[in-house]
Amino acid sequence: MKKLIAILNIIKPAHPLDWRTFILISIIVWVASILVFNNEDTRNNLALLSLLILTIAIGIRTNEPPFIIGKISLSPWITSFLLCLIIYQKTEITRPNFALKSWPIIAACLIFILEFIKDKFKIQSPPPLVRIGFIIIFLIHINIYCWIEFSLRVKNWSPRDREIIPTPKTLQPDSATINPEFKPYSFLEIEPE
Repeated sequence: MKKLIAILNIIKPAHPLDWRTFILISIIVWVASILVFNNEDTRNNLALLSLLILTIAIGIRTNEPPFIIGKISLSPWITSFLLCLIIYQKTEITRPNFALKSWPIIAACLIFILEFIKDKFKIQSPPPLVRIGFIIIFLIHINIYCWIEFSLRVKNWSPRDREIIPTPKTLQPDSATINPEFKPYSFLEIEPE
């Protein structure tokens, strides 16, 4: 009996918006999705809702120590990764790369939401140093998005155009060839009339 009480004390939420509360809600919704026998769409929607609530619970938990390095919380990146897994599960057939490309943008939006929550939902202009820090973080995430997009485009482009991939022959120092169609051109050369 003491072991059961110890387990229940571990699961018991400290306050209503605790991460344990969301885990318990997620488990209840997941069990409800299992108990729905007749409607496949309802079952899938309840399972998706359970995953989203679990993602919220993990996001809240990773916003606390030991998931904070210095003053930087790992919560936005972990939560956006989990959200992108859910997005990938829904879009893998039609748009397989959409979840990967949306990861940095979702993370930047979650950073903004966390800063808004830390300021206790005050709608006012933050100090210049906070603004500059957030702009730098947002631009870094946009840069990561651009690199992901570029690498995916190169991956799709390189099999179609084999000439751009270096070969051992093109890596030799004397491998440059001149197209014989074009005449050499010199500014000092004057053609006779």
